[in-house]
Amino acid sequence: MKHYEMTIQILSPVHIGSGQDIDPLEYVVKDGIFYRLNLPAFLSQMDGSLHAEFNRKVADSNPVVLREFIYRHIDPERYCCFRADAGAFEEKYRQNLKNPNTKLEITLMTRAPGNWQAYIPGSSVKGAVRTAIVSELAKVKKPQNPKPKCFENDVLGCSNPRTDPFRCLKISDALLPQAPTFIDKAEIFKLNKQEGPDPAGIQMFYEQVFSMLDEEMICARGTLDLDDQLPEKRTFDRQENNQISAVSMPLYIDQLAAACKAFYLPKMEAEHNKFYRSNPELETNSQQLLNVKYKDNEFPLRLGRFSHVECTTVDEYRKPQTRQGRDGRPLPWGVTRTLSAGKMPMGWVKVSLNPIP
Repeated sequence: MKHYEMTIQILSPVHIGSGQDIDPLEYVVKDGIFYRLNLPAFLSQMDGSLHAEFNRKVADSNPVVLREFIYRHIDPERYCCFRADAGAFEEKYRQNLKNPNTKLEITLMTRAPGNWQAYIPGSSVKGAVRTAIVSELAKVKKPQNPKPKCFENDVLGCSNPRTDPFRCLKISDALLPQAPTFIDKAEIFKLNKQEGPDPAGIQMFYEQVFSMLDEEMICARGTLDLDDQLPEKRTFDRQENNQISAVSMPLYIDQLAAACKAFYLPKMEAEHNKFYRSNPELETNSQQLLNVKYKDNEFPLRLGRFSHVECTTVDEYRKPQTRQGRDGRPLPWGVTRTLSAGKMPMGWVKVSLNPIP
């Protein structure tokens, strides 16, 4: 087993969703700070008169009245689970706190239960690495079956999950430092113009990790383990009624780094040329990403939501399904980008691996 320290530098804002959306009953924004609230603790410690007032507000069934009550009465420092930089979101929050037609929902980052520390899931890193390696292998092996699972099995030479070579690769969650996030919109950018609001009138805001493009040096830290002995082991396959290799093929660190560079760097450059060159601010931010240098033990990945279809599907076999347009035909894909605060590409990171003796 080979062990590596894994450092993930955040190059552009990253959002990896926890699956939890919260509204202003569960957070407040004050003095530029977003506070995720421990509402049950606040409610359990109210005095009698305040609790009675709260119950009357609940009986009104008016969410705006409850928002205002919480904003006025809660001490966010005392009942805070975690903080984030509110930035430009604070103005939107103040303008719409009393607007019943604006939900002000925020999608949170992945955070550890108990201490609320933000982290990059190891499964996200492993999935991005897997996409790159499968894509590079597919250029050589030319699989014939287009179904996703059969396609991967053909490329990796494994007939069942037990012999999947990625069993050799174990990647831990990578913990982010304290207070690494901010709240802002993720805006859709279309070639030569920016799209208007969502047709349903819904605006979603996201907790995002600060990045190099924000002039912040934010790194998540974890470990990567590569089992170089598992490919040499044998296991009994009941279907074949025979001894077979424990995994279909070995994986190597240099193969992993090379595949990620070969897969992701051309995507970064193609996106720059297609979407950002005509806009000075976007071009400047994108060019900063292109200027990043990678040593032999370093490679780029694109993580989280808004990574876009080109970075989550396999080269030469990319057939994303899109919704139908008004004419009944599938809408084109790859014609929009989602940008943090309307100006920064999302999801780019640099991974560095250093052997642990």
